[in-house]
Amino acid sequence: MKGAVSFGLFSTAVALNHNKLDHVPQHALLQDACPLDSILRDGQCHIASTTPSEITFKSNITTSLDEARLTASKQANFPWTFWPKCFSNNETPEPYCLFSDQSFANGRGIFIVTTEPLAYGMLQKQAFKNPKSLYRSNQHANPPFEQYEFPIKGRGLVANKTLFRGDQIFASTPLLIADPEAYNLVEPERLELMYLGVESLPETSRKLFWELLDHFKGDPVDDRINTNNFEIVVDDVSQAALFPEIAMLNHDCRPNAAYFWDEETLTHYVHAMRTIQPGEEITISYIDSERNSAHRLRRLERNWGFKCSCSACTAHPALVAESDARLHHITEIVEMLNDWTPSSSATPEMAEAMISMYDQERLWAYHATAYKHAAEVYSSFGKKYEAIKYARLAAEFGILDKGFNDRDVKEMMKMASEPEMTWSWNKRVGLKKGGCGCGKAH
Repeated sequence: MKGAVSFGLFSTAVALNHNKLDHVPQHALLQDACPLDSILRDGQCHIASTTPSEITFKSNITTSLDEARLTASKQANFPWTFWPKCFSNNETPEPYCLFSDQSFANGRGIFIVTTEPLAYGMLQKQAFKNPKSLYRSNQHANPPFEQYEFPIKGRGLVANKTLFRGDQIFASTPLLIADPEAYNLVEPERLELMYLGVESLPETSRKLFWELLDHFKGDPVDDRINTNNFEIVVDDVSQAALFPEIAMLNHDCRPNAAYFWDEETLTHYVHAMRTIQPGEEITISYIDSERNSAHRLRRLERNWGFKCSCSACTAHPALVAESDARLHHITEIVEMLNDWTPSSSATPEMAEAMISMYDQERLWAYHATAYKHAAEVYSSFGKKYEAIKYARLAAEFGILDKGFNDRDVKEMMKMASEPEMTWSWNKRVGLKKGGCGCGKAH
């Protein structure tokens, strides 16, 4: 299923850690905390060669960005524009530091608040190693949309031309990537890193940050991050990232666009999932929209503080009940299609009924899942061309929703090419006649 947008990631983390703020001892990294060839880790000094970078950040030796820039410039082949500032305490296995690169993404810039190993791991991504890999990113000069102020829900984006399924709406690199575990720092230290990070951005990007809306009306920087961040994964570690352009998209439980995160290029993509007419609002889903209406309303109000006003949530109660019944039926069918035991009752007709209900629910951003189930069930009965048909659809929708390198996308591409060579081929043939019925649990 689609990973949900996590705008509330930071606010949730801080709520969990407020009770620690008064009694956790804090300290900035002192210049003489460790020998010059060592770094503080797990409360002890370790030889610097065990860390991913040649230069370790043993101290907060600078007091301003100008001084940090000067210090960084004196280091040969130093990858950051400013000398990192770090804080640690008894709750942090490693120091959390501010890493900034004003040249990233052709001058868009980025700041990263995380540990040294994770930050230097990001330097190995194509986004840093091969700037030409970002040729599709941050091309916002002639957007296919215009900003519009909607009654009640506020700012959103409206298409200014016809967008077809697969059309790119956004491809943006983040202005910031932050590790939620940085909330183990006391609030003043964490906020110092965040404020310095914003100030370290190039002027144009800094302006984009301050133009973001703030929902919770707390600290100006924290509030903009809490309101607008997305959850991403880098090297199997969950992080929060901020994309100012994409943050302007409003939620709809039946969105017409979908997004995914490409880890190698550190780029967040948004594509149209169906034809979007000029004058129509472009929307994404902040949550798992395959859940029933009550669940969706509770989660949206709890995490983002608004009562959903999309057509699926404000329909007549009879229509909402019918929608919930279809969603429940979809779940039941998926369970049957996932049954690969000899007693499985799965049939191609079930998959067709499921696709029909996805269409009725207008769950365009989730069709990759429906088409994948259909491709596999047809393959399991040896129906080659039906399997190819749905595998092609699953691959197309999967790329738009999950990304170019998603495992399911690659699996569906393989099935579309040679269904007979895939794991599901003929798995259900002869089941009712005593066949083996073998097949992996899925």
